Amino acid sequence: MAYMNFLKKLQCNDSQFNLCCAFFFTLINALFIHRSWQLIAPDSLRSWLFAASVPVVLFCAWLTIFSVVNLPWLRKPVLVFLLIGCAVSNYFMFTYGAVIDKNMMVNVFETNSQQAKTFVTPQLVSWLALLGIIPALLLSLVKVQPARWRHTVLTRLVSILAGLLVIILVASVFYKDYTSLFRSNKSVMKMVTPANYISAISRYGKKRWFSDAHKD
Repeated sequence: MAYMNFLKKLQCNDSQFNLCCAFFFTLINALFIHRSWQLIAPDSLRSWLFAASVPVVLFCAWLTIFSVVNLPWLRKPVLVFLLIGCAVSNYFMFTYGAVIDKNMMVNVFETNSQQAKTFVTPQLVSWLALLGIIPALLLSLVKVQPARWRHTVLTRLVSILAGLLVIILVASVFYKDYTSLFRSNKSVMKMVTPANYISAISRYGKKRWFSDAHKD
């Protein structure tokens, strides 16, 4: 009975689902936000507002992305994959201060089994379970209530436009600040997950297979 009541609570509409995804993936990027705040080191009203805008922009960016790509028949499998990847990515960033880029993917995919075993620790398993597997299981249990396609498209358009509007408004005020922050600290952008490991895997794959194909 308690289980059934729990499942009933895990229901939401399409807009709520995308909002929750955007919020959760913003939380996942706590390290990126924290590091950005350290670099901003706010000491004035403007710098405090700039620092406060970082999670807001990140949330709006995720909301826009999820409103576009969260297709009903794909969203759960894709999000489960992203959650597991984010958990692993965050573990190595938090524990080892690793930069998730193409060079790291070379180390990951081209290391031997003996070296790989040294990274599989109880800490990694616990981290993966708490921040990857459990959230993924909860996500898979969420029931997204169906709605008419016109209503779904309309609400998604509203979410996309709202997210983009906030980003544009923030950019109109803090564009130079963001440019200066990320131009001087390029490694910070590599903390944004899952964008970091998706980009790294893509770059590794392009170099590993497509470059070799051209050589042949």
